[in-house]
Amino acid sequence: MMDGNVCRAVMMGLAVTIAHDPVIDGKFAPVYYTQTDGQVLYYNAIQDVLVAHKYLALPEKDRARLDPLMSAFNLKDSRAGEYIKLMVRLYPGVWSGFGEIHFKKQEFSEKVSGGPPSLYSASLDDVFDAIGEMGAVAVVHCDHDTPGNLDLFKDPFARAQYFGGGTPKPQYLEAFQAFLNRHPNVTMIWAHFMGNGRGVRPYPEHWQYMDAMLGDPAFRHVSIDLSWGSVIAAGVLDTPEHVKMTADLIRKYPDRFLFGSDQAATQDWVLLKKSYDVWDPLWRQLGPELTRKICKENYARVFDQSKKNIRAWEAKNGAPVR
Repeated sequence: MMDGNVCRAVMMGLAVTIAHDPVIDGKFAPVYYTQTDGQVLYYNAIQDVLVAHKYLALPEKDRARLDPLMSAFNLKDSRAGEYIKLMVRLYPGVWSGFGEIHFKKQEFSEKVSGGPPSLYSASLDDVFDAIGEMGAVAVVHCDHDTPGNLDLFKDPFARAQYFGGGTPKPQYLEAFQAFLNRHPNVTMIWAHFMGNGRGVRPYPEHWQYMDAMLGDPAFRHVSIDLSWGSVIAAGVLDTPEHVKMTADLIRKYPDRFLFGSDQAATQDWVLLKKSYDVWDPLWRQLGPELTRKICKENYARVFDQSKKNIRAWEAKNGAPVR
C-alpha cells in the first residue's frame, strides 16, 4: 500500500491496553478507552517486543521504509529509563525513536491503573534523561487543556462562577512546556497541533501560544505534529482565518512541522488517505514545495538523525551488532 503513496512510516504499538473487567462491562470486551469505565493497564515489555519482532520479520527493503518506535513503558516508574536502555541493547539496529508517549489525554490518562502519570513526577525526568542520552526523537501527547473547559467558558453562569469572569488559560500548557524545557537533548514532536483532541479544541490564542514557543530558543528542540486530522482538523481549519494563521505559522517555521496520519494499522488506502485529504485547505495555501517539506522532508531529517544517534549509542554501550 505504501508503494507510490507513502515514503516512510513510523511503526508504533500502543503503550497500554484496556482491561476487560466483567464487573464493569459484563461480557462486552472493550477495545477502545472511550468504551468503558474500566482501567487502562501498561503493557510494559511485551508490546515493544512484538513491534521489534514484526519489524525484524520484514525483508530489508521494507525495513528501510519503517521507523519502529518504543512506547510500552510506565511513565510512573523511574526504572523505565533502564528498561529503555535494555530494550535498545536487546534489539540493536531496530529503534528509530520513542512514542507515542501519553501524558494527559482526555478520558484516557485518568483511567491508568494506579492513577495518571503526573507532569510533576521525577520519574518523567528519569525516562527522558535516558532518551536524551541517546539523542533520540520522542513523539509526545499531552492535551493542552481539560476536555470541555472551553465549552464550559461559553456558559454565562459557569464563566462567572468558575472563571471569576476572566478568561481561562489552557490548563496543562505551561506545565508541559516546563517539562519540555527540562529535556533539550530530546527532539520532541508535540502531537496533534500542540495537544488537541476530542473535546480539546484550540483557544483563540492557540496560534499565539504556538508562535511564542516556536520562536523561543529554549524550545528549539520542539516540533509540531499535524496528525489525527479526522479529529483535530475541524478545530484548526474551521475558518478561513484559521487556515491562514496555520499556514502563516508553517511559513514562519517551515522546519518545525511534520504531517502524520495517526491511522491505526489498516489495508484500506482510501481510509488512510482521508487523514491527508482533510488538510487540503492547508496544502492549497502552502503550495506543493512547502507541503512536501511538511509531509516528507522534515520527517526524514528528524528520524534519520535520531536513528544515527541511537546507533552511535548502541556502539558506545556494547550492544551486539545484528
